[in-house]
Amino acid sequence: MVFANLGNFYFFAMIHVSAFVHPSVKIPDSAVVGPWCLVDEGAEIGEGVVLESRVHVYGGVNIKPETHVYDGAVLGAPPQDLKYAGEETRLEIGAHCTIREYCTLNRGTVQGGGCTRVGDQVLIMAYSHIGHDCQIGRGAVIANGCQFGGHVRIGEFATIGGVTAIQQRNQVGAYAFVGGTYKVDRDVPPCTKASGTPIRYCGLNLHALRLHPEEFPEERIRNLEQAYRMLYRSGRPASEVIEELKKGPEHLFQAFFDDHWAGSIVRP
Repeated sequence: MVFANLGNFYFFAMIHVSAFVHPSVKIPDSAVVGPWCLVDEGAEIGEGVVLESRVHVYGGVNIKPETHVYDGAVLGAPPQDLKYAGEETRLEIGAHCTIREYCTLNRGTVQGGGCTRVGDQVLIMAYSHIGHDCQIGRGAVIANGCQFGGHVRIGEFATIGGVTAIQQRNQVGAYAFVGGTYKVDRDVPPCTKASGTPIRYCGLNLHALRLHPEEFPEERIRNLEQAYRMLYRSGRPASEVIEELKKGPEHLFQAFFDDHWAGSIVRP
């Protein structure tokens, strides 16, 4: 591939001679499409997007500006769902994302809202799979080889350790951390750590909270600690405490315990 790259700034766009871009797709001057890439009809490529090589972007995919996609990634293939009958659905990838080698991200299904979404500034490491209708929040980090079933939700700035599998329809809350090589078959609440087999609650994710001091002053952290003591240590029924948290002032609980919540939660 021949293009100028000084200090990570691309000075002119290029579509490699071996790449195929459907004639109806507009590639911005600032974008790069590398060797053997395929960009299908109906795809949308933003300013400054880089497709390294052998990347397949299906129709119905919208890649926002300054996202970098590495070798062999497949973006927007049809959902692996037996109910899928060829409907037009979408995959939206936010700005300033990094999608590493051989990741697969599927489009949504009509039954799941029609769109798989990846927020801004998300890092998805090599060989990971994002299933249909998943919703990945801003700033999330998904380590190598993670496997997400359909309808999984990952909150903003959450971190998922490598080779972890998340069962369909489960969620990991904002600012939470899940260790590597685990099976997540229950929901992981916001701002917590989870690990073990079976997966279990391991306390607050103080490292992440203190990386965002403007969002999490000490008083808010103390309130979160109190909430989880009520949930896990008070001896009260979990359902009763959860109803209180849903009605309380902490918006992360309100967002987590919404209509998507399936009623299961990690335990200590």
